[in-house]
Amino acid sequence: MKKVEVEVKSMLKRKKKSEIPIIKKMRKRKEPSLQNDFIEELNCDETPITNKLSAKKFKATKPSKVKQNEEKKEINCENSTADEVTEPSNNPAWSSLGVPSKILKALEDQNFTLPTPIQALTLAPAILGRRDILGAAETGSGKTLAFGIPILAGILEHKQNDTQTSDDEFSSIKEVEDCGATNGSWFVSNKKNGDNDSNYSDSEADDETYHLNEDGLGCVKVIDNIHIDGFDEVPQAPRKPLYALILTPTRELAIQIRNHMCNAAKYTDINIAVIVGGMAAVKQERILNKGPEIVIATPGRLWELIDQGNPHLSQIDSIKYLAIDETDRMLEKGHFQELHQIFERMNTDEESLKNRQTFVFSATLTLVHDIPDYLQRKKNKNSKSKIFKLTPGLKLQKFIDLLKIKNPKVVDVTMERGTAGTLTECRIACTIDHKDYYLYYFLKRHFGRTLVFCNSIGCVRRLATLFGILDCNPLPLHASMPQKQRLKNLERFQQKPNGLLIATDVAARGLDIPNVEHVIHYQVPRTSESYVHRSGRTARAQKEGITVLMMEPSEMQYYTKLCKTLGHTQDIPTFPVIDRLLIAVKECVNLAREIDKLELKCRRDNVQKGWLKKAVEEMDLVLDEDQIETTMECKESADLKRQLKIKRKQLSSLLSKPLFPKGFSGKFLDTNINLEQLQPHNKTAVEIMKKVIDDNTNKKCKNKIGGVTKKNRSIIKKKNFKRSRK
Repeated sequence: MKKVEVEVKSMLKRKKKSEIPIIKKMRKRKEPSLQNDFIEELNCDETPITNKLSAKKFKATKPSKVKQNEEKKEINCENSTADEVTEPSNNPAWSSLGVPSKILKALEDQNFTLPTPIQALTLAPAILGRRDILGAAETGSGKTLAFGIPILAGILEHKQNDTQTSDDEFSSIKEVEDCGATNGSWFVSNKKNGDNDSNYSDSEADDETYHLNEDGLGCVKVIDNIHIDGFDEVPQAPRKPLYALILTPTRELAIQIRNHMCNAAKYTDINIAVIVGGMAAVKQERILNKGPEIVIATPGRLWELIDQGNPHLSQIDSIKYLAIDETDRMLEKGHFQELHQIFERMNTDEESLKNRQTFVFSATLTLVHDIPDYLQRKKNKNSKSKIFKLTPGLKLQKFIDLLKIKNPKVVDVTMERGTAGTLTECRIACTIDHKDYYLYYFLKRHFGRTLVFCNSIGCVRRLATLFGILDCNPLPLHASMPQKQRLKNLERFQQKPNGLLIATDVAARGLDIPNVEHVIHYQVPRTSESYVHRSGRTARAQKEGITVLMMEPSEMQYYTKLCKTLGHTQDIPTFPVIDRLLIAVKECVNLAREIDKLELKCRRDNVQKGWLKKAVEEMDLVLDEDQIETTMECKESADLKRQLKIKRKQLSSLLSKPLFPKGFSGKFLDTNINLEQLQPHNKTAVEIMKKVIDDNTNKKCKNKIGGVTKKNRSIIKKKNFKRSRK
């Protein structure tokens, strides 16, 4: 049971002036044992001591620290400035779309003065009209903020409404605090000389005498077995609501969306968490226990935590906002089976489904391609087959039915070819053995941040080792790598101005890597969607970029389908390559290939030696020297190491020399080489390709005009000849 200690002080009106210094000593005295007790003062005209005691001592206690930690934005959003006072922004371009002032201030800090076309068309109906959005825009057009800003604005509105209701519920407690009460369970009147206080003080003064010690403290009256309502029950913290869920296909994209959302929510108290695979599940559960309002997740790890019964994610059926980025990839058949289970769990509550706002975005949302060959053959055999080619309208209707979207607004600002207008497309036709030559040629001729895409993990590993031998410092990125290593490679790639990243389609969608100048398709992508998303890693935010498609003869069928789907009536122009300069390139690449084979043999030999040595030790066998020499093949391994050393010296000597001449240095002029093209730093790859395209168009125009004039001349000559004969 709790004990209430009441300290009685003789500070009555009838006390003499000589006792005033003693009373002042009582005020200055701060006993730690009395900090958490309830102290009542009797008939004192001076200010109560309890207000002064609680002003400084209670600041460092644990409840206040917990309160401060709850107010801070501690979930994955560092450098939060939610407590700062923000001035309302006067930017009409954003404010007319319904963007709150706190978000406007964060947008100004990032120098976002004007909304992009997709943002200008979607923000007003999403924020002011509360409509579901189906948005299709080219890569790098600001789709993340197109659904991120409405979610943040809606959460701010919900939190404001919740605080107003809570203020109404606790209005009576506020009245008590205004009266000067020191505890929420005590009711203190405003009257200084109330009837109850005067009667109590007079009777106590008359009936009892109080003896004061040197410090001015008298006897303490202790009352046991007192039960106060509300003190025996430990209040449980209310569960924080989950307002929004954002789903992405890749882990890197989820982390990138978190960064963009945190920058936009800089001056708010909205908490954002990322739930992805490859990270510690226990740490992510601790993050969820703090109650973030927004969860950005990949489907696999999200369903794993939901299936385990995470209490915060159990509110998934009552969320207010749902956003799916790169929707066509997420809902593709055969991928992300957990996503359909998540949708079933979310759609159980029909009332929350009516109030939910859904955002569906992708760069290839309305892009459709032809029926695959095996399905086309089935359709040709069976006239009653239900196989048919999707149209953009049918594709959107499929998403609407699956997600149960009501009253949607469709916004499509993509161009006919699906890629950005500032992107320059070109191709290099070569054999499969020569792809390494042309790739190394491009990297050495045109400096800049380059991203190389492959169709398989094995191809990424082979290129990473080969170009590592060539001192290109490549950074691999594929799904089999640990997540921490993937993030490290992305950070290193962003830090290097001439970085080289060799990746699979894991890096194809949504990643906003700044200043990527070149995208090279080492293998032709199997679908047009992959080509659009791969090429979208460059030419972002109205910047120029180039995409190079390396094509071998066996990939011609994928190339023709790609051109047909994207609406290319002509072949993609060819990137100019000087064949005479490939001689030095071939020599370096061939040496690197030989070194790679020798290193592979050495690794296999070391593995075999280690296995044999381990087996001999485990079986406690003793082998003769002849047996050891024959089994371990010491001579062959020594020859391999010797050859490897020689090859490395040769390659290092070749790499120490400049690969391309900076000017003419021969005795005789070679008419096949243009001296202007030999300068590697004169023009970028985009400028060179644009010049080639302009020259080709000019030639076609001249041939067209010349052909017409020749025909006209021949017709005129014939007519004149007939007239002369007549």
